[in-house]
Amino acid sequence: MAALADFERFVVPLIEGAPTPAVEDAIVDAAIEFCTRTRVLRAFLDPVTLVPGATEYELDPPEADTQIVDVVAAWLPEGPVTSATRAELEEEFPDGWAWRQVGSTAEVQHFYCRLPGFVQLVPAVTVKAPRALRLEVAYAPTRNARELHDVLLNRYAEKLANGALARLHQHKAGYADPGRAGGYQTEFDRDCNTLADDGARGFAKRRMRTGGDEFK
Repeated sequence: MAALADFERFVVPLIEGAPTPAVEDAIVDAAIEFCTRTRVLRAFLDPVTLVPGATEYELDPPEADTQIVDVVAAWLPEGPVTSATRAELEEEFPDGWAWRQVGSTAEVQHFYCRLPGFVQLVPAVTVKAPRALRLEVAYAPTRNARELHDVLLNRYAEKLANGALARLHQHKAGYADPGRAGGYQTEFDRDCNTLADDGARGFAKRRMRTGGDEFK
């Protein structure tokens, strides 16, 4: 994990006079927005045991001082489970979906997230299924975080700096230049949009094929 001080060298030289607490808060806020928009931080959670009568499960974040921002994939023993929005569930189950129950995980059709960090199977199962639900989640720091994931420093420090500077230049303080905030915000928005595929794609590269591969 990287300390907030490790990010300051990307921010402080560009906004002279900004106090350290304000700089650190801006870095954390930028990291939260960046991770929420790009979904670049991902983790596989420990399998969840399904319990009869439980319609919704609260998920533990993968690390201290982090928060789950999205459930990006779910699996039951029979295979993957598709996500659904509330509108999609209401269209598929016009007579109601929240109360539906089934007797086995094979009959579950979707998962739904009422809030970040909560997941509900639709229909819910009426039998106990130990460690049956596996989840991949995207997560972000919380506002209490004093450390950030190393990848944010090693790969995205300049991107977070743009977000932090956009925030700092909006402050009503002597160090702020509101005219510069828009430029930093534009760069930050562009970074979030162009890097949103990083988390979904992953960072492994496809092996390059050579002309002799077919003879191996």
